[in-house]
Amino acid sequence: MILKKRFVMIGCCVGFVFLLVLTYSFYKEKRMYEQYLTMNVRQDIIDMKSAIINNDIIFNRILKNEIITNEMVEDGEQASQLYYNFTDMTQIMNKYNLMNLSFSEEANWLVKPAALFTNDFSQDDILPPTLHRMRMTFERLDISSYPVTAELKARIEEYQQLNHRWLNVVGDFESTEINENDWPQILNDLEQETQSYFQEKNVEFVDDDVWREALNPRYK
Repeated sequence: MILKKRFVMIGCCVGFVFLLVLTYSFYKEKRMYEQYLTMNVRQDIIDMKSAIINNDIIFNRILKNEIITNEMVEDGEQASQLYYNFTDMTQIMNKYNLMNLSFSEEANWLVKPAALFTNDFSQDDILPPTLHRMRMTFERLDISSYPVTAELKARIEEYQQLNHRWLNVVGDFESTEINENDWPQILNDLEQETQSYFQEKNVEFVDDDVWREALNPRYK
């Protein structure tokens, strides 16, 4: 009888230790995930802000000099910089769109599903396709300089105006650092500013000549 009680006590102790280790493991995993997500959010904030600020600088130089340079000169490889900036911005937006999609799918079977990173993302968002079209303009403009025709100038001026709205959202180099907790609202604001831009300009995004996808000097 005493031996049986000892086995029960030992079993309880082993079970308690196992439960304690398992709980601690879940806690550590959760903390690691939170730290990983926070670190990535912080880097995404830096990358998005840097891309928008850099775009503004390059657009100003292109319109001032009326040429797109993509050689190792003072202004740098402008076409490549713009292309990769828009690529980075697109990847960041797609990342959080996919995250929201994953959270939405999990909500059907989890007791306490993770909250959406931002409630305003949807398939109707106009920012991702806008970034794609802006990126296409500067795709593969390599090892040459391209004169800014009247048609291209009109397009870049549109890009500059829209990018400046994004700059007002993220702030310039002198503005305070964006907090990770503000990031969902920043993404929402970028989308809202994009939609407002096209509404106020009364531009039909799909059919408007300035925004058509094929306008690329390389294809002339």
